[in-house]
Amino acid sequence: MPASSITRSAPAAMLAAVLLFLSCFDKKREAIGQTEVLIETSEGKIVVRLYDDTPLHRDNFIRNVEAGLYDGLPFNRIVPDMVIQSGNVAASSGPSRADRVGPPVAPEIVYPHHFHKQGALAAAREPDSINPGRLSSPTDWYIVTGAKQTSAELSELQALRYEAKVAARFEELQRQHADELERLRTTDRAAQQELFSRLQLEAEEAVTKNPPKPFTDVQRQTYARLGGAPHLDGEYTVFGEVVEGMPVALRIGRTPVDAKEHPRRAVYVKSIKVVK
Repeated sequence: MPASSITRSAPAAMLAAVLLFLSCFDKKREAIGQTEVLIETSEGKIVVRLYDDTPLHRDNFIRNVEAGLYDGLPFNRIVPDMVIQSGNVAASSGPSRADRVGPPVAPEIVYPHHFHKQGALAAAREPDSINPGRLSSPTDWYIVTGAKQTSAELSELQALRYEAKVAARFEELQRQHADELERLRTTDRAAQQELFSRLQLEAEEAVTKNPPKPFTDVQRQTYARLGGAPHLDGEYTVFGEVVEGMPVALRIGRTPVDAKEHPRRAVYVKSIKVVK
């Protein structure tokens, strides 16, 4: 082929490559949503994109942003190498914002498609013990800043999740048989111990039939490359992700905290607005 043909075809090849890249970018953008939100903090700017397949959380977050509920609120909880959290409207000073807060949001846990990789935006909630329906807080949100995880660490965590699920099921069965266990405690300790053993076995069998979902290859690769908080997976609604400004979030995550995970210096949200 003449050299002149190569020269003329090169721009066309480059254009095709650029168009393919833009096409893939647009498909990725479409997959995770179109709405972008700018979080201006005391440490810099963070841009998050909200997922379209968690519409209840997306729309609730947008309503709160447009109502100005988050402007001026502190990052009230920082867990090193895990999350930075804000949105605690109840603790804010000044004019009451509680009157503008909606009800808890029904869970939209799209797992394992959405998981707690570094940069994930998720809704905080009360623990299962008082919130078995896993309803999300109508205002509190967090961004994951977790460290990298090796495959061995994830496998160990998977085993711990299994044990935790067995323990939770065992506690639930004990509550269901509380009256009988209390009666046997004073009348027949051997029978009580036998019932404990039976309930433990029942808990293990139940979890064996419905074990925690194993980490996918995508999760393992992402946690090894980026980091995150895999122990939160499947427990909370992830409804967006950081697309710009992750160094700012990580900087906030390095803020010194006290024993209650409260920042020792003021780090806060200046304002949040929908930009796209």
